[in-house]
Amino acid sequence: MVSPLRRSVCVISVLTLLSSTGCAGSALSGSSGADTGAPLKIGVVVPLTGPIGQAGTALRRGFELGVAKVNDAGGIGGKKVEYVVVDDAGDPANSTQLARRLVQQDKVSVLFGTITGDTAEAVGKVSDDNKIPFLTAILGDPEQCRPYQWGFGESTRQLLTPMLPQLLQKYGNRVAVVGSDYNYPRLYAGLAKELTQAGGGTVVAEEYSPIGQTDWQPVIARLKAADPDVLLSMVVGADAIAFSQQAQQFGLLTPELGFEGAPLDADYHPALSALTTGRHHAVRWADGMTDPASRQFVSDYRSTHQWNAPIPEVAGNAYFGIQFVLAAAAKAGNDPAAINREIGSLKFDSPLGTGTHFASNNHILQAEMFDATISPDGYTVTAKFGPVADTVARKGC
Repeated sequence: MVSPLRRSVCVISVLTLLSSTGCAGSALSGSSGADTGAPLKIGVVVPLTGPIGQAGTALRRGFELGVAKVNDAGGIGGKKVEYVVVDDAGDPANSTQLARRLVQQDKVSVLFGTITGDTAEAVGKVSDDNKIPFLTAILGDPEQCRPYQWGFGESTRQLLTPMLPQLLQKYGNRVAVVGSDYNYPRLYAGLAKELTQAGGGTVVAEEYSPIGQTDWQPVIARLKAADPDVLLSMVVGADAIAFSQQAQQFGLLTPELGFEGAPLDADYHPALSALTTGRHHAVRWADGMTDPASRQFVSDYRSTHQWNAPIPEVAGNAYFGIQFVLAAAAKAGNDPAAINREIGSLKFDSPLGTGTHFASNNHILQAEMFDATISPDGYTVTAKFGPVADTVARKGC
């Protein structure tokens, strides 16, 4: 269990201080107990190839820009942060092998990355075995709370709690859930059932298909036969595009059907904007946010990568998340156990919220959520849900 003591730390700007944070310096300086020896080294396990390579690439880009921001401002204790990136192609067996290599051969002090829940679970086991902190940026919940694992993405409860009641009220009480066939979509469906029933609704269909599915017509036929008012989709990767396009083609996805989930993420906007324009989507961060830190990140991302499409949320979570981690390392030094304790005790100001911090009983980031309206040009935050708490205790913490 982490200490209840929390310290306030600010997001550091490369060129100027963020006026809203009141930081006193531009570089991250260590405390008296910080290690002033070798530079901090981070291992990044991320899918850069395979069906979810697009999301992995966005995570890597956000991470690298976040590290560059701190390094350009002087690094940690005057030393540049180093990192090693490995491609697990979204395969849990690869994730395990590569995470072990990063810890045992590359001698990293922190692990970061992954996209799917099963790869996060694989790296989480390695981090536990070696007592190395592991941070994720993608949405969702780990299967269990691990002492060394923390997530900057929104939890399932934070995603569904503010948005599902609105969908039930606007479209109706009959809900269908569809997902890729791995652990997280099933967890998502379980909570969707709980919250739907609490709101007076009924889950009328639940379908899963393996990643790499190309013909969705049988699944769509079964979903359509259930006559839902709302469709919650946790179909991910390239499958999200195929499913959504076929759902429209075969008459399931119509303007009269409430629709929320992964296919509404910015990752899929170039391919699916015609299907999602005008819809609302719960987000932790969107590139349409107007605070100075977000605007600077968006500008840097677009100029560095010649990117004109909406920036995936996972990139923003990684960008601001790694700055949280580096602020912890500036206090703790390079010792993994000390960094882990500091991660659990920080309060951190960023566009993700004021005083964001991890709940000690589940290691879920307590942060704000926003209602974004999708347009052909991108995502505009049209309402603030405010801080959405998820303090439900999870086994393992």
